[in-house]
Amino acid sequence: MHQPSSNWLKRWLADNRSAIVLFRRRSLYGWMAAHLLFIIIINSVSAYKAYHEFHHTPEESYVVRKLTPFLEAKAIRYYGRYTGAETGYGFFGINVRSNGMLIGECGGTPITADFRSYETSLRFFSMANALTDDFIKPDAHDSLPGGLLGEYNNLVFKNIAVTLFQQHGCVDSTVILSYNVLQFPTLQAVRAGTPKEYLLTKLVTGTYSLTPHAQ
Repeated sequence: MHQPSSNWLKRWLADNRSAIVLFRRRSLYGWMAAHLLFIIIINSVSAYKAYHEFHHTPEESYVVRKLTPFLEAKAIRYYGRYTGAETGYGFFGINVRSNGMLIGECGGTPITADFRSYETSLRFFSMANALTDDFIKPDAHDSLPGGLLGEYNNLVFKNIAVTLFQQHGCVDSTVILSYNVLQFPTLQAVRAGTPKEYLLTKLVTGTYSLTPHAQ
Protein backbone atom coordinates (compact mmCIF):
# COMPACT_ATOMS: atom_id res chain seq x y z
CA MET A 1 0.00 0.00 0.00
CA HIS A 2 2.99 2.31 0.64
CA GLN A 3 4.86 1.30 -2.51
CA PRO A 4 4.08 4.49 -4.55
CA SER A 5 5.39 6.80 -1.84
CA SER A 6 8.44 4.60 -1.38
CA ASN A 7 9.21 4.73 -5.10
CA TRP A 8 8.75 8.51 -5.08
CA LEU A 9 11.23 8.85 -2.22
CA LYS A 10 13.78 6.68 -4.02
CA ARG A 11 13.43 8.75 -7.20
CA TRP A 12 13.75 11.98 -5.22
CA LEU A 13 16.89 10.75 -3.46
CA ALA A 14 18.40 9.64 -6.77
CA ASP A 15 17.59 12.94 -8.50
CA ASN A 16 19.02 14.99 -5.63
CA ARG A 17 21.97 12.79 -4.75
CA SER A 18 24.63 15.36 -5.62
CA ALA A 19 22.84 18.08 -3.65
CA ILE A 20 22.46 15.78 -0.64
CA VAL A 21 26.16 14.86 -0.73
CA LEU A 22 27.09 18.54 -0.94
CA PHE A 23 24.77 19.40 1.96
CA ARG A 24 26.23 16.63 4.13
CA ARG A 25 29.78 17.73 3.32
CA ARG A 26 29.04 21.37 4.13
CA SER A 27 27.27 20.36 7.33
CA LEU A 28 30.28 18.27 8.40
CA TYR A 29 32.77 21.04 7.65
CA GLY A 30 30.53 23.56 9.39
CA TRP A 31 30.31 21.41 12.52
CA MET A 32 34.07 20.80 12.49
CA ALA A 33 34.72 24.56 12.32
CA ALA A 34 32.20 25.26 15.10
CA HIS A 35 33.64 22.48 17.28
CA LEU A 36 37.21 23.76 16.86
CA LEU A 37 36.06 27.31 17.59
CA PHE A 38 34.28 26.06 20.71
CA ILE A 39 37.48 24.38 21.94
CA ILE A 40 39.51 27.56 21.34
CA ILE A 41 36.98 29.82 23.06
CA ILE A 42 36.25 27.70 26.14
CA ASN A 43 39.90 26.97 26.81
CA SER A 44 40.95 30.58 26.25
CA VAL A 45 38.32 31.75 28.73
CA SER A 46 39.33 29.01 31.17
CA ALA A 47 43.01 29.96 30.94
CA TYR A 48 42.15 33.65 31.40
CA LYS A 49 40.07 32.97 34.50
CA ALA A 50 42.66 30.59 35.96
CA TYR A 51 45.43 33.18 35.47
CA HIS A 52 43.54 35.95 37.26
CA GLU A 53 42.35 33.61 40.00
CA PHE A 54 45.93 32.49 40.67
CA HIS A 55 47.29 36.04 40.75
CA HIS A 56 44.24 37.41 42.65
CA THR A 57 43.63 40.09 40.05
CA PRO A 58 40.24 41.29 38.77
CA GLU A 59 38.85 39.95 35.49
CA GLU A 60 38.44 43.07 33.37
CA SER A 61 37.93 41.51 29.93
CA TYR A 62 34.68 42.66 28.33
CA VAL A 63 34.72 39.70 25.93
CA VAL A 64 35.06 37.16 28.76
CA ARG A 65 32.18 38.75 30.67
CA LYS A 66 29.96 38.49 27.60
CA LEU A 67 31.00 34.92 26.80
CA THR A 68 30.67 33.53 30.34
CA PRO A 69 26.83 33.31 30.45
CA PHE A 70 26.86 31.59 27.06
CA LEU A 71 29.51 29.06 28.09
CA GLU A 72 27.70 28.33 31.36
CA ALA A 73 24.38 27.56 29.64
CA LYS A 74 23.22 23.97 30.22
CA ALA A 75 23.18 23.02 26.54
CA ILE A 76 26.73 24.29 26.04
CA ARG A 77 27.99 22.58 29.21
CA TYR A 78 26.40 19.27 28.16
CA TYR A 79 27.93 19.54 24.70
CA GLY A 80 31.36 20.30 26.12
CA ARG A 81 31.14 17.49 28.67
CA TYR A 82 29.91 14.74 26.35
CA THR A 83 32.20 15.60 23.43
CA GLY A 84 35.19 16.37 25.64
CA ALA A 85 35.59 19.77 23.95
CA GLU A 86 35.80 21.47 27.34
CA THR A 87 39.06 19.61 28.02
CA GLY A 88 40.71 20.92 24.87
CA TYR A 89 41.30 17.65 23.08
CA GLY A 90 37.95 15.85 22.81
CA PHE A 91 36.83 12.60 24.41
CA PHE A 92 37.31 10.64 21.20
CA GLY A 93 40.62 12.25 20.30
CA ILE A 94 43.76 10.30 19.48
CA ASN A 95 46.09 9.55 22.40
CA VAL A 96 43.49 10.39 25.05
CA ARG A 97 44.30 8.06 27.92
CA SER A 98 41.81 5.73 29.54
CA ASN A 99 40.53 6.62 32.97
CA GLY A 100 42.15 4.71 35.83
CA MET A 101 41.84 4.35 39.60
CA LEU A 102 44.24 3.60 42.42
CA ILE A 103 42.47 1.23 44.81
CA GLY A 104 43.80 -0.22 48.06
CA GLU A 105 42.56 -3.31 49.86
CA CYS A 106 42.01 -3.70 53.61
CA GLY A 107 40.71 -7.06 54.78
CA GLY A 108 39.32 -7.67 51.30
CA THR A 109 37.46 -4.34 51.28
CA PRO A 110 38.39 -1.76 48.62
CA ILE A 111 39.54 1.62 49.95
CA THR A 112 40.25 4.88 48.13
CA ALA A 113 41.82 8.18 49.10
CA ASP A 114 39.80 10.77 51.02
CA PHE A 115 40.58 14.45 50.53
CA ARG A 116 39.59 17.54 52.49
CA SER A 117 39.75 20.03 49.62
CA TYR A 118 39.39 20.22 45.86
CA GLU A 119 42.98 21.43 45.48
CA THR A 120 44.30 18.36 47.31
CA SER A 121 42.32 15.96 45.15
CA LEU A 122 43.45 17.81 42.00
CA ARG A 123 47.10 17.56 43.04
CA PHE A 124 46.73 13.88 43.87
CA PHE A 125 45.08 12.93 40.59
CA SER A 126 47.58 14.99 38.60
CA MET A 127 50.38 13.14 40.36
CA ALA A 128 48.63 9.80 39.90
CA ASN A 129 48.20 10.40 36.17
CA ALA A 130 51.89 11.18 35.79
CA LEU A 131 52.79 8.14 37.89
CA THR A 132 50.55 5.71 36.03
CA ASP A 133 51.61 6.67 32.51
CA ASP A 134 54.07 3.77 32.58
CA PHE A 135 51.50 1.33 33.98
CA ILE A 136 49.33 1.32 30.85
CA LYS A 137 52.17 0.10 28.63
CA PRO A 138 51.71 -3.52 27.45
CA ASP A 139 55.00 -4.72 28.98
CA ALA A 140 54.24 -3.17 32.37
CA HIS A 141 51.28 -5.38 33.30
CA ASP A 142 51.33 -7.16 36.66
CA SER A 143 54.50 -5.45 37.80
CA LEU A 144 55.98 -2.02 38.36
CA PRO A 145 58.46 -0.88 35.68
CA GLY A 146 62.15 -1.35 36.49
CA GLY A 147 65.08 1.05 36.36
CA LEU A 148 65.58 4.33 38.18
CA LEU A 149 62.15 5.62 37.15
CA GLY A 150 60.65 2.33 38.29
CA GLU A 151 62.26 2.68 41.71
CA TYR A 152 60.80 6.18 42.02
CA ASN A 153 57.36 4.97 40.92
CA ASN A 154 57.58 2.09 43.38
CA LEU A 155 58.43 4.49 46.23
CA VAL A 156 55.49 6.78 45.40
CA PHE A 157 53.20 3.78 44.96
CA LYS A 158 54.19 2.45 48.38
CA ASN A 159 53.66 5.82 50.06
CA ILE A 160 50.17 6.07 48.57
CA ALA A 161 49.36 2.58 49.83
CA VAL A 162 50.60 3.28 53.37
CA THR A 163 48.72 6.60 53.47
CA LEU A 164 45.49 4.88 52.43
CA PHE A 165 45.87 2.31 55.19
CA GLN A 166 46.58 4.98 57.79
CA GLN A 167 43.56 7.05 56.70
CA HIS A 168 41.20 4.10 56.97
CA GLY A 169 42.72 2.67 60.17
CA CYS A 170 43.52 -0.68 58.59
CA VAL A 171 45.18 -3.16 60.96
CA ASP A 172 46.49 -5.57 58.31
CA SER A 173 50.23 -6.21 58.20
CA THR A 174 50.28 -6.13 54.39
CA VAL A 175 49.65 -3.12 52.19
CA ILE A 176 48.07 -3.80 48.80
CA LEU A 177 47.53 -1.12 46.16
CA SER A 178 46.45 -1.70 42.58
CA TYR A 179 46.04 0.44 39.48
CA ASN A 180 42.80 -0.32 37.67
CA VAL A 181 41.66 0.89 34.25
CA LEU A 182 38.00 1.58 33.50
CA GLN A 183 36.90 -0.24 30.37
CA PHE A 184 33.63 0.46 28.59
CA PRO A 185 31.87 -1.66 25.95
CA THR A 186 32.14 -0.48 22.36
CA LEU A 187 29.15 1.03 20.58
CA GLN A 188 28.99 -2.07 18.40
CA ALA A 189 28.85 -4.30 21.49
CA VAL A 190 26.11 -2.16 23.04
CA ARG A 191 24.04 -2.41 19.87
CA ALA A 192 24.45 -6.19 20.08
CA GLY A 193 22.96 -6.22 23.58
CA THR A 194 25.98 -5.80 25.88
CA PRO A 195 25.00 -3.98 29.13
CA LYS A 196 26.14 -0.36 29.34
CA GLU A 197 28.41 -1.01 32.30
CA TYR A 198 32.09 -0.45 32.92
CA LEU A 199 34.59 -3.05 34.05
CA LEU A 200 37.65 -2.54 36.23
CA THR A 201 40.73 -4.21 34.80
CA LYS A 202 43.60 -4.53 37.28
CA LEU A 203 46.88 -3.72 35.54
CA VAL A 204 49.45 -3.36 38.32
CA THR A 205 49.43 -4.54 41.93
CA GLY A 206 51.93 -3.55 44.61
CA THR A 207 52.13 -5.62 47.80
CA TYR A 208 54.16 -4.32 50.74
CA SER A 209 54.79 -5.78 54.21
CA LEU A 210 54.53 -3.34 57.09
CA THR A 211 57.22 -3.68 59.76
CA PRO A 212 56.45 -2.02 63.15
CA HIS A 213 59.02 0.46 64.37
CA ALA A 214 61.27 -0.86 67.15
CA GLN A 215 60.28 0.45 70.55
